[in-house]
Amino acid sequence: MSSICADNGRMEIARQSPDGPDCNASPLASLLDRLADRALLTLGIFHLVFVLAFAASLVWASSALAQAPTEEELEKRIMSCSAENLVDRLRREDPGKLREALAEAEKVENGHAIFWKISGQGSEPSWLLGTMHSADPRVTKMPAGAPKRFDHASTVIIESVEAMDREKTMAAMLALKDLTLLLDGTTLDSFVPEESLDRLKSAIEARAMPWKIARHMQPWLIAATIAIPVCEVEAKNKGAPVLDTLIGTRARDEGKQLVGLETIEEQFRAVASVPREFHVSALNETLKLGTLADSMMETTKALYLEGNTALLLPLIRAYAPQTYDGKGYADFQELLIANRNRLMAERAAQYLEKGNAFMAVGALHLPGKDGLVALLRDEGFTVEPVEPMAD
Repeated sequence: MSSICADNGRMEIARQSPDGPDCNASPLASLLDRLADRALLTLGIFHLVFVLAFAASLVWASSALAQAPTEEELEKRIMSCSAENLVDRLRREDPGKLREALAEAEKVENGHAIFWKISGQGSEPSWLLGTMHSADPRVTKMPAGAPKRFDHASTVIIESVEAMDREKTMAAMLALKDLTLLLDGTTLDSFVPEESLDRLKSAIEARAMPWKIARHMQPWLIAATIAIPVCEVEAKNKGAPVLDTLIGTRARDEGKQLVGLETIEEQFRAVASVPREFHVSALNETLKLGTLADSMMETTKALYLEGNTALLLPLIRAYAPQTYDGKGYADFQELLIANRNRLMAERAAQYLEKGNAFMAVGALHLPGKDGLVALLRDEGFTVEPVEPMAD
């Protein structure tokens, strides 16, 4: 087995010995270890963090976590994020632009519910829940009606079962270093304007990630990291789970059949398939927008709780139009959204046909003509929104 060492800014592979890798403490291996520990390292589509619409819940967690904090402590940590709802801000500052966003949202298919009933022919119904990859206690609770359906289900389907396994996650991070590290001699500094470099370093170090390591990582991974508010990273570092983790863990503990729709490798390769230019643009846009990212996260939570995911992308475009325009974004849409949705619908169908399944994936996989709701209908299922207070 091998590990990765960093020495004077260079990345090297070191042979593993019984006492550890043959280098001085291997800072990158240590960092990857923290990434894997208690993490749901999924790369689900995450339009909601506007400049990195593909990032999901990267958790820079300590490998030696302190005693888990109480739910009240976690909630206080999350709520320490002081952020504004951008819908309110747009209503106040540019009502015309808000009207445009609302009109665009109305045209989005299946974008006004996060919980759906799936019916086949002659089988018990199944259920589809859109989740949000956040540790905020407001969004780690299933909506009313969903817990009862989960309890009754015999099969639970999530994006990635592999990613719940610490050893498998760690192994994937090391095996797929060509997708996560810059191995072509470049470093992150070369993709960021000089005037933004100090801001990038500060953002990275605020999330407990050494710059010495970060500068050798792919732009998409760093953009994903700095798009997550510091207060949320701190909460996750203390062990705060996301809803997907809670659902998968509970299903496994209760002896339900637990199915993953993607492997870690497939998720990484999906991200890497998007041209680097888009990743670099996303990274630089994140830096320019600064603390507005925290406000977008807060806004996203509010829209998710309203079941109004259709408004997310129109709202994002109102604040970061360049990131969501042109060929780069078109490639992103096809390679990282449409292709993955088609694969997930195809793989889920066999379990949904048997009925009595509970499927939970990122909420932004659901809407649109290439979303899971439309694709499952194409597979012959009847898919209907469930009223929020349904039993």
